[in-house]
Formats: sequence, structure tokens, C-alpha cells
Amino acid sequence: MKSIINKTILLGASVMILTGCSKDGFLEVPNTSDVSSESAFSTESSADLVLNDVYSALPDLNNFIFEPFDTWSDDLMTGFNWNISSQVARNKTNINANTELWYTWSGATMWLHWGTLYGKVRKCNVYIQGVENSSLPQEYKDTRLGEAKTLRAFFYHQLWMLYGGVPIITKPDDRAADGDDIFHARASFDETFNFLQSELAAAAALLPGHNGNEGNGRVTKGAALTIKGWVELFYASKRNNPSNDLSRWVTAAATNKQVMELGYTLHSKYDEFFFASGNNNNEGILYREYLSVKQGSNIVGYQGPNFVGTQWLSWGGSTPTQELVDDYAMANGRVISDPASGYNDNNPYANREPRFHQSVLYNGNTFNGIPFLSAVGSGNNAIDLADATDNTNTGYCTKKRMDTTVNVFQWAASAQNYYFFRYAEVLLNYAEAQNEAVGPDASVYAAIDQIRTRAGIPTLSDVYPGATQAQMRDHIRRERRIELAFEGKRYFDLIRWELAEEKLNQPMHGMEIRSNGAGGYTYTRIKAIPDGAPQWSFDKNKNYLLPIPLSAIGQNPKLQGNQNPGY
Repeated sequence: MKSIINKTILLGASVMILTGCSKDGFLEVPNTSDVSSESAFSTESSADLVLNDVYSALPDLNNFIFEPFDTWSDDLMTGFNWNISSQVARNKTNINANTELWYTWSGATMWLHWGTLYGKVRKCNVYIQGVENSSLPQEYKDTRLGEAKTLRAFFYHQLWMLYGGVPIITKPDDRAADGDDIFHARASFDETFNFLQSELAAAAALLPGHNGNEGNGRVTKGAALTIKGWVELFYASKRNNPSNDLSRWVTAAATNKQVMELGYTLHSKYDEFFFASGNNNNEGILYREYLSVKQGSNIVGYQGPNFVGTQWLSWGGSTPTQELVDDYAMANGRVISDPASGYNDNNPYANREPRFHQSVLYNGNTFNGIPFLSAVGSGNNAIDLADATDNTNTGYCTKKRMDTTVNVFQWAASAQNYYFFRYAEVLLNYAEAQNEAVGPDASVYAAIDQIRTRAGIPTLSDVYPGATQAQMRDHIRRERRIELAFEGKRYFDLIRWELAEEKLNQPMHGMEIRSNGAGGYTYTRIKAIPDGAPQWSFDKNKNYLLPIPLSAIGQNPKLQGNQNPGY
């Protein structure tokens, strides 16, 4: 799924079509209801300009500057204390209905906002109504409505995961024409799920199948079914399925199986997949494309004579936790707690699996040929718990997705895609749902084995055959964490598994490394935030959902008295 507006057509072109000129020659700012004008939907090309604006509303997560969304989870930390969003997210018990959860210039968390997401829903509604009321060819209508409804469901599913049941609005409300009908009550959590499930099924039926070459950048059947399968998995998970209704797991497994039968495959190289050189692949399902000459990606790496940095001008802005590092397997495919793994506390980075070396900058790893040294006293990248240098406070930096060919200090940018959904996640979703539905059958092993084979480690079938359902559950969760690290997935996994109250309510750790005076190092796990400073906190009685902003409740009388619990 590509952001076509960044590929071929400027948003300004659609603005020119949808606005009129005043007698003074300046463009007028129209009422939003004017978007449905007859001229805007008179031809396929002009209607596509409106749809391009919808595509451009996909979160711009390759330009999240200082605070990746994974800092909301136990995978990443931000190593400095002046960025508001990550600090608020770390201390979640302090969140209330007036909390600003985002910077207006930070794509990482701006998309979380209720009003921002509903603004994107409205873009979809404007387009859908305009096309439905037009005289455009039915073939065009069907395909483009499938795209727009998939995108609308994408935005709604984010609202649903963050806020629970939400008002379902399927047309562009107009106060002048609709009066008080513009106020909508909240649907329940289940009602919102039912809307998403039926909407995505209907959209998938309208869309073309996957052919391995979606060069036109449009949403296809695979995207609609993948979101549907994920929504069903979220609905089946412990937090939302306390009675463990097995039929929910069966449904999620079936939908993900449908995607597996469409012809997607894993890209041959895990690390390359996330760079511009890997853009042409058969693994991406729903993603935003960038051109380096216009709104390119700033997920880059910069190296100087004495410095290795990541995460666009934020050298400590993306620091993996020791908790994540410990979940990476050994090269023999075994977890480090396995007595047969060969893991050595005195040499913890030796013989680890390839994805660890490709994803995490650790002491002794290289970035574009330059050694990264985080040991105490080693130089500009040494671990910093005092927040004196904005360096890492875990001893690690992020390597995955960092484009070493780009120097942001020369205002360059990368053309790498940002993936919302890819085929590896579909395999993980299927394996989890199938394991919960029937246990670790051969198809569960086969799905995970594909991922491990691409990663370059022995398969689960070879290393841990005969796993019980509970053991397989742990294997899948660990594999999911590693495979999807730094892709914005971990937080919602902790929410749906009802593990946030455990994992986000305890100190995070890093690795303090010191010279042993004999040419080697000593390694000590330490708290990444010193005692006395605000630690991680999560209130299980309220933090599984975000509060509806008071501003939204004040504007909509049907939301009054209907705030989420605990706020």
C-alpha cells in the first residue's frame, strides 16, 4: 500500500480542484461539505485526487523524529527526559482526560489523538459519499470504494484498540444540513468490532487479489483481509475474550489463512527488507511509500569521526531495553535461558541470532563499518544514566531500519517504505490463533519455521519439537517480539494479552559495561532509570484504554457521562 500522493500527485492539485478562486485571485478556504462538489467526482482522475488525500492520511511514521511509538512498550526507551510524549507514556498512571499525549510535529504519537483519527475518518467519508453519489463507472466505484473503506477501517481499528467502543460515523456530517444528528453515541466494543469485521469483509470482496506486483500502489484484497485477521486476533485475545471463546480464535486463524493463500512470500533478506533497496518485495501488504525528494524518510543513521548515531538528530531517542535483548535467541535457535543454548553472561553478544546483530547496536557491533562502543569511558556513545549527553541509557541503540546511506545533516532522506502490515506478521497471527484454537499442530510449526528460516536460525521443528500449547504460546510470543521489533506492534500485544500491567509496571534495564583491565569487559544488568527518578507505571484499572479527550466530550453531548473507566 503506497502513499500515492508522495509518488505522483501533489496534494495541492486536489486542493485546486476542490476550491474556488475569489475575485481577488486567492484560493478560498471552503466549507468541508464543498468537497463533495460535482466537479470533484465528475471524472476518475479528479476523484482519484481526493482519494490520494485519504492515502496521505496514513501515519507518517518514518518521520517520527524523537520518540518512536515503541517507547510506549517495554522494547524501547528514550534516553532524554525533555520529550513530553514518551515521558507521559512511560508514567501511564498519570494520564488523564486533559493529557497531551503527542507533539503536533511528532508523527510517532500524533496519530493516537481522538480528533486526529476522526479527521482521517472524515476524509474517507467525504470520498465514499462523493463516489457513491457520482455517475462514475461502476467498476471504478467498486474498486475505489473497496480501497477507501479499507482505509477507513484502518483508522477505526486504531481508535478501537486505543479507546474501546467509539462512535461509528459513515458519512461526512454537516451541521447546517444535519442539525443535532451530527452527534453520535458510542458503539460498544463488540459493536465496533462487528462493524470492522463486516466492513473489511465487504471491502475485500470489492478488491483485486494479490498478484505480486501491486505497482499502482493501491490497497488490494490482501490488505483488507490482513487488517480483518488482525482485528479478529485482537478480539480473540485474553483482554477482550476472558471466557476464551475458542470460536474467536478459529475465525482469526481462518482469515489469516486466507491471506496466506494469496501468494505473499517472505523477502529473502530480513535487514534489507526495511531499506529502500528492499522496497520491491512480495512481503509488504499495507505500507506507506516515500520518495527521497519529497517527504522522504528521516529514519537514518549518521556517523562522524567519533560518533555513531541513530534516529534523526536524537542519538538516545531509540534505545532498546535489556528485556528485549534477552529475548533474542542464540545462533543455534535456542533461547538464552535454555541450558543447551551456550549463552555466556561474560560474553553476552557472542553467537546470537542474525536478527540481533541486524537490529540492535550493542557494544562492539558496527554501524556502516564504524564500531559502536557503549562501555563506560569509551567515548561519545558511552551509556549515560545521568541524562547529561542525550546518549543511550540502556547501552544499546536501534540499528534495524536505519539507512546508513543517508546523512540527515545534509538534509538528505531515504525512500524506504514504512510497513503497517507485512506477510511475516500474518504468519505469526495465524500461528497464534491456530495454536489457541487447536494446539500446536503441523501448520503452526510450519508458519513459525518460515520466519526462522528467513532469519537464518534452525527451525522450531528442529529445536523445540513436541511443544505443548503453553510452550508454543511462549515461543510464538517471543518470536513475534523479535521479528516485529521496532515496528509499533509490541504495545498492542501487551494490551491484548493483558500483560501490560506486568511488563509496563516494573523497571526497565540496560547493560553497564566496563573494562576488566585485561582487554575484555565486565557486564552488569542495571536499571535504565536510576532510583529516585520516575519509574514505569501502569494502572490496570484504567490504562488498558486511553481517556476520551474532554474537548471531544464537551463537543458531543452524547458522549457526556460515557468516559472510559478510571478517568
